[in-house]
Amino acid sequence: MSAAATEVVWILAGPGGRLEHRAAVGPSGIHLELGVDGTRTQPLEAPRGHLVPSLVRTLKIRPVKGAAGSVRPFPTARMAELLGEDQEARDVVLAELGARTAWAITVGPWQLAGINGPDGVHLALEDRLTPLTNTAFYRLLCQQLGAY
Repeated sequence: MSAAATEVVWILAGPGGRLEHRAAVGPSGIHLELGVDGTRTQPLEAPRGHLVPSLVRTLKIRPVKGAAGSVRPFPTARMAELLGEDQEARDVVLAELGARTAWAITVGPWQLAGINGPDGVHLALEDRLTPLTNTAFYRLLCQQLGAY
């Protein structure tokens, strides 16, 4: 990663394990290191402007027919259990929430975290889970990361 590159790190964790992905976004493009199985990565080059689609694809954000999530309390500090290395702890919290996966995106000081499940995407903000449509999620990422 060159000095002019911006580092983006994102994690997807679920019952099958935890994958960490990285991107170095520079003036000439994006160098991705996509987690394959927790120990290996697959390098990939992409043009600038493809960071948000790469995030959505690797976070497995998919349409959920009939998703009708609601705001619910959730101590945001518990995201550490969902995103950490302890599979048993993650499975317990995923089951409590009825979620398929948990994820986090970090770009410098900016971070966004949440879950995916049968009720769609929920952001973990201010000690609660807040539902968001896939379109609103994509737009949020474009607003925050569209320059990449």
